[in-house]
Amino acid sequence: MPLPLPRVQAWLEQLFPHAPGPPHLTPLAADASSKRFWRARWSRPQAGLPASCVVMRLEPWEASQPPSFLSVGDHLRASGVRVPQVYGACPPAGLLCLEDFGDRTLAQQWRVASASGRREWGQRAIDELVKLHTAATRRDDPACPALHLAFDVAKFLEELHFFRQHALEGLWQRWLSPAEREAFTAACLPLCTVLAAQPRYFCHRDYHGWNLMATRHGIGVLDFQDARLGPQPYDLMSLLTDRGTPALLGDALLQALVAYYLRRMEAEEGRRIERAAFAELCDLVAVQRGLKAIGTFAYQATARARRHYLAYIPPTLAYVWPRLQRHGLLRPLAAVLRRYLPSA
Repeated sequence: MPLPLPRVQAWLEQLFPHAPGPPHLTPLAADASSKRFWRARWSRPQAGLPASCVVMRLEPWEASQPPSFLSVGDHLRASGVRVPQVYGACPPAGLLCLEDFGDRTLAQQWRVASASGRREWGQRAIDELVKLHTAATRRDDPACPALHLAFDVAKFLEELHFFRQHALEGLWQRWLSPAEREAFTAACLPLCTVLAAQPRYFCHRDYHGWNLMATRHGIGVLDFQDARLGPQPYDLMSLLTDRGTPALLGDALLQALVAYYLRRMEAEEGRRIERAAFAELCDLVAVQRGLKAIGTFAYQATARARRHYLAYIPPTLAYVWPRLQRHGLLRPLAAVLRRYLPSA
């Protein structure tokens, strides 16, 4: 149910009782999210009052059962990851008041930066990612739901069936018979089994340039509520291969950023990471996540009338398809998809 803006303003006045009157609220866009956001600004600055803040509306919750955004955020904050400070919450209305990281995403920053600037911002994003893979992975926190969830075979397979349902069948109208669906599942299982067997690290799950904010203090991390444990390269591949990122950064910078990540992790873990095995695992993760992302883009276009997501499918396919054919494990899946993909 829509929430009247005067109610949001009244809550903010209670949260900041010394503010100079009600704030001005401006709606904000939210990538693929179904949540609603507003930026709140006051007429003049005042001590103890943020220059601006972001109001996020979720489903209402019981105070004793906070949403995963809060519990995962607490875990990441305690692990040193730069996530928004929470100024206040109103569970009955589903409202959170958060630190404002501004409007410039990492994707936007990359587009306007020089070559050296792109490298520096990429390294800053990887510095935050290393915190996810070290402190956030190691820290015991029973209240964090992400540490009790993991990418297993069933979850990886569910995401690939989401791709089949919304991309192959929904967007491209390649309807699969029951026997063809069984063949698709059988071709996916080797990939899902190998990925599920990998050592598990904290995974943001959508760690890419549209969920990372470029601020004067570095990278701010958003949209982490769906985190779970998973294979090490998952978020790295999300960062470096989502949408048109490979074409924007170029192969040399992509390789340099992977190398930077490996050096940082080796320094943190005190062990050498075997390069060839890691590169192969990166390809496998990129294929699974890329197909899942195509399913998401198709769903956004067909089910939610967000047609601009269609533009992200060709560059994602362009990255995924060569990798599908590169590894023996993936060739059965490539053979199945060749029948249905429009550009295969």
